[in-house]
Parts: sequence; structure tokens; C-alpha cells
Amino acid sequence: MTKLFCGIDWAEHHHDIAIVDDTGVRVAKARISNDSDGLRALLELPAGVGDHPDAPIPVAIEKPHGLPAARCVAGLAGAGAVGAGSADPRSRCRSSG
Repeated sequence: MTKLFCGIDWAEHHHDIAIVDDTGVRVAKARISNDSDGLRALLELPAGVGDHPDAPIPVAIEKPHGLPAARCVAGLAGAGAVGAGSADPRSRCRSSG
């Protein structure tokens, strides 16, 4: 079974999400808005490719603090914050602070 990984690049006005498999092939991507519709889309994209509490897709998010990151971590079973460029995107995410 192919393992999936998700990365989120958090910006001021929009956020980019990519989900890749364990060979680096992108299986899903989205640019979401910085509002409630965007946060809903953020939760729906991983769910659409198989994210489940029993088999979470690891998620790395660049922004380790604030409401958006807290919402992400709370809503995505495999989420954790990492510093920009500090982690192998294929590794399980860990909190950076």
C-alpha cells in the first residue's frame, strides 16, 4: 500500500497544500483561501485521498502557532508543525514548538 504525506505552505492571503506518495508523486494539490471555506477545503483534501483517524496522512505545516495551525492540527489526525525547511517531507511530522 502506498504511503501518503501532506505539506502545507501557509501564507498571508492563501495557503498551498500538496499530498504526495512515498515516491514523491503528487496525488493532490490545492490553493485555499484564508477563511472558513479555505479551512474546510483544507480538511476535505486529505479526506478525499484516504486520510482517516485509523490511518492518518502525516501533515507538515510551516506555521507552528496561531489559530490556523491549531485548527489544522485539531482537524487532521496526522498533523504537526515543522519549521520551514527543517524536516524531510517524507518523515512523520513532529511539533517544533
